[in-house]
Amino acid sequence: MDRLIISDVPRDKYVERCKQRAFDYLDRGDLRNAVASFVNHMNARSDCELPHHLAALGVLLLMANDARGWKTLIEEFR
Repeated sequence: MDRLIISDVPRDKYVERCKQRAFDYLDRGDLRNAVASFVNHMNARSDCELPHHLAALGVLLLMANDARGWKTLIEEFR
């Protein structure tokens, strides 16, 4: 992603876009790409990076194939 474009979008709008992309994957039953999309896009901006404890929880949820858990994690992220 182009850093200039990323930084031009207000943080709250950017987070919502990241969430929506991940939800689109989840709606198709694609947990792996939902996780990859959310983590990669969030970490593309320093003010949106996932805290280490959430990243660790996310890994555990992915390993458990817990799409509902990931959906909750994404919904609650601010």
